[in-house]
Amino acid sequence: MVLSVAELVHGFSLAVEATQFAAKHKRIQAKFVDALKITAIGMAIAHIVIYGLVFFPLYLLQTGNSVFATLLQYDSSQSALALLSTKDAVSHFLSTLPLLGLDIITHVRPAVFADIFFTMLDEVDPEYAQALKTWPPRKFRWAKIKFAVQRLAKRYVMTLGASMLSQVPYVGWMVIPLGTVSVMAKFIGYPASAAAVAVAVVAPDSKQALLFVFKSLLAMSDFSRDLLKPFFSKAGAKPKQQVAFYRANESTMIGFILTFYFFVQLSWVGPAFFILAQAAMALFISRQTPRPPKYSPDAQWQLCK
Repeated sequence: MVLSVAELVHGFSLAVEATQFAAKHKRIQAKFVDALKITAIGMAIAHIVIYGLVFFPLYLLQTGNSVFATLLQYDSSQSALALLSTKDAVSHFLSTLPLLGLDIITHVRPAVFADIFFTMLDEVDPEYAQALKTWPPRKFRWAKIKFAVQRLAKRYVMTLGASMLSQVPYVGWMVIPLGTVSVMAKFIGYPASAAAVAVAVVAPDSKQALLFVFKSLLAMSDFSRDLLKPFFSKAGAKPKQQVAFYRANESTMIGFILTFYFFVQLSWVGPAFFILAQAAMALFISRQTPRPPKYSPDAQWQLCK
């Protein structure tokens, strides 16, 4: 689906309206402060653990390779190059997930974010919140785990495969541009994405800007999934229903997410903007989805208008 400018603007206006609304209500502000304390500490610990688990073993292997090469007098250049390539591939993989630390916190302490989401929803639309709370949450745990593993595995394989194929003589330089066109096309269409990549190929100085846009599109997709977790969990939405919802609201969602995304990347204030976005998502849901009926075994509710 190619992005709609009108829907992008609508998503941005919803984010601004939600931010102004949250700033006027003390109950939301109190929940915001509580969530910020937990998120900031948890995010710092998560990043330390992630980088320790990933890069410390690689550092040990590199050191061991150098030591044994010296002691046993063998050529370690090939193994050193392989370790360096692995490190670069892992670094690139992690760089496509700038919200990984926050993503882990939302899994470990989901109640923190669900609390501020429903607090905001209570204030924005009490009838919607009351009706939604009557629906028993259905976790679909294994379906969600399978979906998350498949998504991460696919991204890792694509990243590693692109890194390896780009080393092929004569045609390797085409791999990254073609992959970028394929991913960006669903947002801006093939003509625009091909033109952007062509400019990057002809003008090397623009490659960093293109790479930044490419990574941001991937990260914004993950960001939106994080913000929708409290709603989807309570609504009992299966992974396929979640994908359908995202596709139906894609342009509006990206406009909404863009309002917060780049602020979330800031080291010191990022967690605050993530929590603000989580609260603001309640207003987005109340405006973009039909109000649910009170739960009954025969109740029917479509997530998309």
